[in-house]
Amino acid sequence: MKYYLKLLLLFLTISIFSTGRTMGEVPESITTAGLQESVEIIKDKWGVSHIYAKNQQDLFYAQGYAAARDRLFQFEIWRRKALGTLAEIQGEKALAHDRGARLLRFRGDIQKMAHYHTDGVEIITSFVLGVNAYIQQTESNPDLLPFEFELLGIRPGLWTPEIVVSRHNALTRGMSSEVSLAKTITALGADKAREILPLQ
Repeated sequence: MKYYLKLLLLFLTISIFSTGRTMGEVPESITTAGLQESVEIIKDKWGVSHIYAKNQQDLFYAQGYAAARDRLFQFEIWRRKALGTLAEIQGEKALAHDRGARLLRFRGDIQKMAHYHTDGVEIITSFVLGVNAYIQQTESNPDLLPFEFELLGIRPGLWTPEIVVSRHNALTRGMSSEVSLAKTITALGADKAREILPLQ
């Protein structure tokens, strides 16, 4: 299912200045739809992006764009984990994960996500638009794709806000501690559990 959001009919520049290890790199300017004002992304010598934007929407758009550009294959794995489509590239060993991801997938109204943060909907949708802006650039210029895509014979899929939310359902490292916490609260009650457990 595709997620559609009306883009601002503005074509503004994301200026990306790199101070990476390669000497003599020149600033790169990219024009993309979806920004209200120009944004500057400066990469330091460690490859960390520092984003300078004049408003929150542009900030998270640029964050999504820069993160997808730097880690597109990782983003594709995250997308597949959230949607339960890892088995398409990993085979049968990923089926159990895919079943669980599809069971836990977010199917609610993204507009109700404001209970997490008052600006949560704007932040998530802006981030997704930035991710998708870079993915759409790879569609017109496949040379931008990391080598893993060619090896696997796949292309990156577009993101939706639901993927951002559902992605966290696939992170299971803390599951055993969450189950233990739930059992402790059930046995002792919330107040007593709060007294004896290091919940800070």
